[in-house]
Amino acid sequence: MSNRVDYEQVAAKLDYAALDNKLAQLAERQPPKRRKTIADVLEPVREQLLALHRKGWSSAQLCEELKGIPIPVSPARLRECLRRLTAGGNGAAKRRTRRPAKHAAPNAKPTAATSSTGRSKSSHDDGQPALKLS
Repeated sequence: MSNRVDYEQVAAKLDYAALDNKLAQLAERQPPKRRKTIADVLEPVREQLLALHRKGWSSAQLCEELKGIPIPVSPARLRECLRRLTAGGNGAAKRRTRRPAKHAAPNAKPTAATSSTGRSKSSHDDGQPALKLS
């Protein structure tokens, strides 16, 4: 098991002036990218890919052509990339939305069931007077 860090000792040893300088330097720079994605690789030819896609080339066809260069990409990933390129690469592409849960909320009233005889609901079920048949 790892030892717990004593943050009181860390605070006593910390040079806050050096930390402040380091944070100021980091604020002036762009954060490093972790890795390139296919969208990053295809960004220089973005307009050409979009033009071909608008012209009728499917993502599977474009994928096969790109594999010959070689750019290993699946048709699904290329479709996603084209959507992002269309949206400007800012992550504003269409995203899946979650559907609401099918089970009722705990505070929701249960729905009134219809009677098995086919008659209307009684007056205490929904606040409406019952239809009395003679």
